[in-house]
Amino acid sequence: MDNNGKVKRDDEAEEKLVEDGEANMKVEIQLVGNEPQNGETKISMSEIKAAFIGMGKEDLMKFANDPFWVKLRWSLFVLFWLLWFGMLFGAVAIILLAPKCSSPEPRNWYENSPIYHLTVSNFKDGALPQDGVGDLEGLLEKASYLKELGVETLMVDPLMPSTMGNPERIEDFKQVDPRYGNVDSVKKVLSALKLQGLHVIMRIVPNYSSNNHTWFKKSIEKVSPYSDYYIWRNGKADGPPSNWLSINGGSAWTWNEDRKQYYLHQFNATQPDLNFRNPEMIEYFSDVFKWWLDLGLSGIHVDKVDFLFESLNYTDEAINNIIPGTVHDEYDFFRHTNTRDLPELVGVIKQWAAVVKNSSGVFSINGVPDNEEFDLANLIHRPLVIKNGNLTVEHLKRYVNHKLKMNQQTWTVETIGEVDQPLDTAECLTDMMLLLPGTLVVPSGTELGLNPGSIFPWDHSNSNAGFTTANSTWKKLHSNYLESNVEKEKVQMDSYYNTFKSLVKERASPSIVHGTTETAVINSTVFAFTRLKSGNPGYLIAFNLEPKEKVVNLSNMKHVPEELTVIARSKQLWKQLPLKTSIGSNSLKMAPISCVVLQFVPLNTEA
Repeated sequence: MDNNGKVKRDDEAEEKLVEDGEANMKVEIQLVGNEPQNGETKISMSEIKAAFIGMGKEDLMKFANDPFWVKLRWSLFVLFWLLWFGMLFGAVAIILLAPKCSSPEPRNWYENSPIYHLTVSNFKDGALPQDGVGDLEGLLEKASYLKELGVETLMVDPLMPSTMGNPERIEDFKQVDPRYGNVDSVKKVLSALKLQGLHVIMRIVPNYSSNNHTWFKKSIEKVSPYSDYYIWRNGKADGPPSNWLSINGGSAWTWNEDRKQYYLHQFNATQPDLNFRNPEMIEYFSDVFKWWLDLGLSGIHVDKVDFLFESLNYTDEAINNIIPGTVHDEYDFFRHTNTRDLPELVGVIKQWAAVVKNSSGVFSINGVPDNEEFDLANLIHRPLVIKNGNLTVEHLKRYVNHKLKMNQQTWTVETIGEVDQPLDTAECLTDMMLLLPGTLVVPSGTELGLNPGSIFPWDHSNSNAGFTTANSTWKKLHSNYLESNVEKEKVQMDSYYNTFKSLVKERASPSIVHGTTETAVINSTVFAFTRLKSGNPGYLIAFNLEPKEKVVNLSNMKHVPEELTVIARSKQLWKQLPLKTSIGSNSLKMAPISCVVLQFVPLNTEA
């Protein structure tokens, strides 16, 4: 066929293929003949019309505009976006609501620093003319010293009138001792201290008053309502009403010739016990707390509350078989189940806690047993009491582990002022407690290596150690004030003042604030623990309690590397371990009765 014919036929085929509604071409290939000849095969192609299922534009538009299909398309469109947004919001919700490690809550002001415990009359004479007695003006004058030391919380002994200046013998619970000023001066000083970042908590012992209190004198005379403000009992034929003992030793009952009865005093005979089974007494002290908080105190510390109640039947105490070696007139000879920790204590503490907190104050207590019912207090004191020099590594480990357990429930407070130990031991205990959870109560003068209760020595410029310009102090100065005073210890880099100050500063470290603690006993006489928080320097504190030199291996403690850095140590180690020195952890030589504080980069800690 010629080219023209071929073109014509192709045009016709193309026209047929694109024509609407026409059948598609199906090509069938057939072999012609029975067998191929000479290697050739003849093929016959025939066009077979088959059904072509197609849809024109008009038909498509009919379906496109059909309400059913329009509705279906919109439904699918809306469903798609609903699912998309659902997945988006779900992802956001998972991120926001999934369990995660919560950020530690910031500490309260009363948890930051140690609590500095002072008696105002011993601290600084500031009011003019100076009379040799410390006062509130003197306390305000030395506020900068306390801030420089790192202190934020002060606990002061009662500011109330007392017999012979003894804060344990209060003559009026709702008055200011004239030695310290008056109501207006108390308000002024407390407000000024607070502006400088110093909060003042006052210690109160509600158990007893002075025997010079007006109440006691009227109670002797049986004047109503004071007659039963104290605890009076008739004696037995052979003596006092019961075998109860004073904590100071001897009978807790003293005969009063005028009233012809015995009165109870669980402490000194000059401190008669108040009767807290009289509801008026509980209400009175609620008012006392409010009265002092209104003057500007930041909180109230109620001391010795375990002695508030006694049993009504005045039954004799049973002998204590746990503590051998005591005799019948010593306090530890008996168990004291009738005179301490009675159940009635819970209700009174709840009432007082509510009163203090409603007045925006911090409520602090000492002398309650390990009981969740007392967790309503902001601060619960757990004193470390060791008598007769029997501090052992096992005793210390038990105390610290118990403290760590209790601190998970409520913020605890420790004091080591009652520890009957040499000064070196007391300083090491202070160093350790400063770096443990909770807050340490530090008696004024501890930072200078002085025993509690001394006139505070500011310098050695005159016979009164900078305490007063008066001719004499109201009580005797500490015999060591020429060596241990603020002026001298500030400039001695290895003084205990500077050690104490540096450890107070370390309390702000995340490992101390939020870290975990591991305790250990090494070589049977060295107590050690670490404080760790992931991503921060760790701390290791070791204390050799034995009066012999010890070589200890600290590398077996978790996360402790080969090298550590000395940041504090007791004076026996000053020459051996200079500050910032790197030491090996596997062979630390410790002097007798000594301690060291080390810093290190933890190994693989997840604390």
